[in-house]
Amino acid sequence: MISTKFSRGLCLGFAVVLSTVTLLSTGCKNSADDGTSEIQTKITENNPSVPGFDWANDPLQVVVNDQLINSNMGLDTLGHIADDLYIYMHTMNTIDSADWPIHLSHFPMHRYSDTTELNKQFAGSSHWKEKGFANRVGNIDIQYASEWIFEEDQMVALIGHDIDFYQDFLPHFVGNPEGMKFMLEDKYGRGNCTYNSYTDIRENGDSLLVRNWHAHAYSNTYVLCNLDSLHFTFLPVGFEKAAFGAQMMESETMLALLRDHRELFKEEN
Repeated sequence: MISTKFSRGLCLGFAVVLSTVTLLSTGCKNSADDGTSEIQTKITENNPSVPGFDWANDPLQVVVNDQLINSNMGLDTLGHIADDLYIYMHTMNTIDSADWPIHLSHFPMHRYSDTTELNKQFAGSSHWKEKGFANRVGNIDIQYASEWIFEEDQMVALIGHDIDFYQDFLPHFVGNPEGMKFMLEDKYGRGNCTYNSYTDIRENGDSLLVRNWHAHAYSNTYVLCNLDSLHFTFLPVGFEKAAFGAQMMESETMLALLRDHRELFKEEN
């Protein structure tokens, strides 16, 4: 497999962001922002108490499955997309203000400049992390890549991948994790979501309550690229339901990419 993962040096370089699901599935409303708003974030303390998740060395992996891949673009390009998708997801996982500008750099800001509303999304994610709740992506296994569709100022493609998505409830979380079930099943499908609850014994002998929802499913992600660069940005399927959705790509582009993907899988089945 073609694997993309931060080296220790890169991890330290980007150091100490958002839930893609939270940012892109909640409506961001355009304000009178002129695109010059500075990114205002609050430093939040990382909580290392999620077993299997080292905040300093994120175990996230984004791979191109060279055994299953059905790609209409070159593997070199797909490898660069996987690199940028790793950065996007890694900075989502940490929910750290130092990584927030890096995360935003992989959101299609060339089509959307309202940093005020995006900063509110970061503030919301940080708030819930402090309360003991966080979203996390564990693995992405890329198996499909469409052709590029060219628009006036960008090109757009669709990738298909398996994904492991987690909702972590840290020991100090107050509430019933069961309430998150329906939202997760709505996105990833019934039968694809599992609730885990157990006590983990740490190396020092301390016990730790582990609770999470884990979704394992096949999903799609849109890849956008400004024609002036080879810097890739990302949107999940369903982004069009958000207030900013119509700004991101032409509806004909979105429908054509989904139709081609659907027809391909019909032929294979």
